[in-house]
Amino acid sequence: MHDDKTDALPRGLELTSLSPLFRDDPYAILNRLRDEAPVLEDAQLRDHVVFPATLVQHVLSDPKLLVDPRSMAPTSTRMMRGEDLTVETSLLHADGARHKRLRSLMLKAFTNRRLEAFRGRTREICNALFDAVEAEDEFDFVKHIARPMPTIVITELLGIDESKHDDFKVWSDRIIADKLNPIADEETRIAGAAAMTAVEDTVTGEVMRRLETGERPDDLISGMMDAETSDGQRFSVYEISQHAQLLLIAGNQTTTDVMGTLVKNLTTRNDSYRQIVAEPALIPKAIEESLRFEPPIFSTERITAEEYRIKDATVPKGHVIAAMLTAANHDPILNERPDDFDIRRSQIRHFAFGGGVHRCIGAPLAKLECEVLLETMVARFPNLSAADRPHAYDPNPGFRGLDTFWLRKN
Repeated sequence: MHDDKTDALPRGLELTSLSPLFRDDPYAILNRLRDEAPVLEDAQLRDHVVFPATLVQHVLSDPKLLVDPRSMAPTSTRMMRGEDLTVETSLLHADGARHKRLRSLMLKAFTNRRLEAFRGRTREICNALFDAVEAEDEFDFVKHIARPMPTIVITELLGIDESKHDDFKVWSDRIIADKLNPIADEETRIAGAAAMTAVEDTVTGEVMRRLETGERPDDLISGMMDAETSDGQRFSVYEISQHAQLLLIAGNQTTTDVMGTLVKNLTTRNDSYRQIVAEPALIPKAIEESLRFEPPIFSTERITAEEYRIKDATVPKGHVIAAMLTAANHDPILNERPDDFDIRRSQIRHFAFGGGVHRCIGAPLAKLECEVLLETMVARFPNLSAADRPHAYDPNPGFRGLDTFWLRKN
């Protein structure tokens, strides 16, 4: 129940990028909530929200909490958002033995060896995108680099035919506009559903072609086809398609957002870009610090399997607890001077990729892309700076990402 102290606190859409106030400065709002309402009853987009790092860590790591939306109560705020709770879940929303099986198979396909082997091709993709803006004094980094690069990388890594790359970008954008916006209109939902079908048909076609011809190129679709657990379990054709879609969505919007805020922070805070130009060995720490300072996803959710007590709140069975990752990353318990952007921190701790057994499986790929991006930038454009133009954040509700950010080369 709300009380006089918490009734006036922001809730629902006020804690998303749809709110201009929150979009302009989420940290002030989240810092206030972390101090004044560590466990907030939302009852709009979420049932409850937790903000301090200790509570976020507890929620993310507690094995008693679930992620499968089919375990939610009929009164759950997420069910009110109109999600289809009848479909078989992907790795992202699987619990127990099913999650263990899917994650084990995915890790056998999504190996560090496969990613590292793709580093050179990632660099070629990055250089080609920068070649296209070579003659420009100023360019929109999000439009020309951060938006196309992750889609090209993931489609090539999957092994999708090159003729489909432009289609995959369109489909991915439509799926994201639908699936990641709880208040998307009917036209957006119809377009998103059609895009999901197109992706599923394309990936299934790739699988069937390989089964018929026996071809196994060294790509992620082949890796998923060949993956096998110690007791002989494998992905079904539907599951391969499902997880290709998951990688496409997760590897597109979030990596675009990470790249955009990374470059913004480096070129606008504490002369950080000049520091990595002078000392490229700082690049991995610069990526971690930007992930901490401005993670691409505000929160991640868990569902109570039974009545659940957290701090002074009792959460009913089947209700959603949202762990506010951005608030935890700015908790002084986790990092000293949390509101300072400092790529030379001795220790950088964050929840940008979630935590517990559901920690983002695509984190190594996102970091690899960002490393290649910064290595390419400092080598080609050592005098790069933020252009004298306003930047704009994307209003996609659950995400922290830029819609535009202009750079100047000299």
